[in-house]
Amino acid sequence: MSEALLKAVDSDMSQIPMASVSGDTPRDRVMKLLAHMLLRVWTRMALESGQKLSMSPSQYVLGTYDGQMRWTLSESVNYKGIAQLNISGIAKRRYSLVAETYVHKGDERIRLMFTLEDEKVRNKPVYVNYLVFDSALEDFDLNAAIASLKPVLPKWLETILTTDDRPLWDYCDAQLECVGI
Repeated sequence: MSEALLKAVDSDMSQIPMASVSGDTPRDRVMKLLAHMLLRVWTRMALESGQKLSMSPSQYVLGTYDGQMRWTLSESVNYKGIAQLNISGIAKRRYSLVAETYVHKGDERIRLMFTLEDEKVRNKPVYVNYLVFDSALEDFDLNAAIASLKPVLPKWLETILTTDDRPLWDYCDAQLECVGI
């Protein structure tokens, strides 16, 4: 199943109109590309699993589904004003795939990470962040971001299908860098 999923993801990502995605600033363009990517990942994972996943901002705010894994981004959204996009769900514990911009030593950067609920302290969840992809904003390469995400997708789908958090949590713990709580 994982090979079929990865082929489907390749097909989905090839439909992103990279050449025609433009923006007023590099940040605007990068966030539009990430919106395209996450909308397709959200749709693919929901189709493969039959489970409801949440997206923030909502997929209905970001764009319009045209069918056949194609999305048209909403022109009324200020993409450069979006600091974070995420897809989230619950197995036994909460998790999110997050795409966000941040500033490190004066440089604006973009990263993809899984944020996984680890434990509860004083009845409040503590989340651990595992880095999938990180790049300077001006060097962002959507194909590199997709390539970094693909190895974890089968484990994520397994977690969604079984509602067992172990496949995703174990993969992240063993294969990805923990970048904070």
